[in-house]
Amino acid sequence: MKAKHGILARIWRALQRRLGAKLFLSYLAIILVGSLTLWWATQWVAPAAFERHMGAMMRAMPGMMRGMDPSHMGNFFESFRGAMNEALLWATGLSVLTAAVVSWFVTRQVVAPIQALSQASQRIAQGHYDERVAVSGDLDEGVLDELGELAWNFNRMAAQLAQVEEARRQWLADLSHEMRTPLASIRAYVEGLIDGVLPSEPQVFAQILDEVRRLQRFVDDLREVSRMEAGALQLHREEIPPQELIESLVRRFQPAYQEKGVDLHTEIAPETPALWVDRERLLQVLSNLLDNALRYTPSGGRVTLRMAPEGEKWVRIEVQDTGVGIPPEHLPHIFKRFYRVEPSRSRAHGGSGLGLTIARLLVEAHGGQIWAESPGKNRGSTFIIRLPVSKKK
Repeated sequence: MKAKHGILARIWRALQRRLGAKLFLSYLAIILVGSLTLWWATQWVAPAAFERHMGAMMRAMPGMMRGMDPSHMGNFFESFRGAMNEALLWATGLSVLTAAVVSWFVTRQVVAPIQALSQASQRIAQGHYDERVAVSGDLDEGVLDELGELAWNFNRMAAQLAQVEEARRQWLADLSHEMRTPLASIRAYVEGLIDGVLPSEPQVFAQILDEVRRLQRFVDDLREVSRMEAGALQLHREEIPPQELIESLVRRFQPAYQEKGVDLHTEIAPETPALWVDRERLLQVLSNLLDNALRYTPSGGRVTLRMAPEGEKWVRIEVQDTGVGIPPEHLPHIFKRFYRVEPSRSRAHGGSGLGLTIARLLVEAHGGQIWAESPGKNRGSTFIIRLPVSKKK
């Protein structure tokens, strides 16, 4: 007996794990409930209804029932109820057969797409991000049912996962590439010192220290990008007058610009309102842009720092230079991590490839926007920032 119950329990658990079996059991339950309802009506409601209708018939046609033995009425009703029960039994059997056919059809239409989704999700979990499922219907025409919409969203999720995985691989490749150069330089200097090829002079150690500092800056930039992308950055906003911000930047960069022979020009519209920003973070963004402008603007060139209101809620900040410019095909990508318009030129200047990425993340953290414009190579470029004005406005 226990073995029999164990087998039944396993069969029941197996049925519970299959959606097609659940659908069939639900149809079967509906049929059984309907059949039991009809049977109850036949057993308890039909007798009273039969007597009521027969009485009405006898009153309407008294001659029709003349000569009939009253005892035969009970036999007549029992025969009628037996016929009803037999008809219900056949109807129940046919309904069960119909439920099996419908369940098979629904299983193919409903369960098969879900099984495809399940198999595809398992392959994606194993790292096959190119896996997709068929979508029934057309999203553009608005004829997707729930399963079609689920399949479409699944494919979109898989595509996004593939992009994330590709970005991760590119990130690791770029990271190893960026770290290889300073590490190789440090190794070369150290091996030269050990082999006696390089003299143990302060100049050699200073070069090693420069490479170490470069590597340290790179690691610090990586950590900052990771913090900002994780949403761990905290802004300490305050109201900053535009004139105060400009003067601070000019004091910081004027010596370097004068040394290279590049003119640093500032323009502030008189009606420019105060900004509602984190002072240090905004200075970090603008310092990066001014440093890049100086780096890529030749001697005799000019860099203009411009601020003006844009509507009632925004301030527009521009850093415009007369430098090497940016080819149009590179403009959509320059704020991506490690992206370089000219890799050899950037490395020669010591850039990490993360400065503009940090600037973008900081501006977006303020609820602003940043983008670049350039007529083309050797025709200068302009970096534009939109930031919110003070809350008092």
